[in-house]
Amino acid sequence: MDIELESTGLKVKGNCVIQDLLPLQKTMLELIESERSSVELDLSAVEAIDTAGVQLLAVCRNNALEKGKTFRISSESEAVREALIITGLESMLEDSKKA
Repeated sequence: MDIELESTGLKVKGNCVIQDLLPLQKTMLELIESERSSVELDLSAVEAIDTAGVQLLAVCRNNALEKGKTFRISSESEAVREALIITGLESMLEDSKKA
């Protein structure tokens, strides 16, 4: 998995599966703890995502909202869209505003 920090947030490429999630988890938590007012993810180049990847997205979204930040998935691959729909979390594809 490749993770790129961009001015607007993170761009993730590759597989978001359990054995590859630790670097993404660390980077997302750093982003949430930073001075940024929003967390934006570009997941358009994610080739595969499992339930651990979906769970990481949900936990990070909740953490960001608890800290008063905006959480947004700006772009997603078909794999991400399908996984979020299957798990009933497709609302993460809509803008999540500050709590």
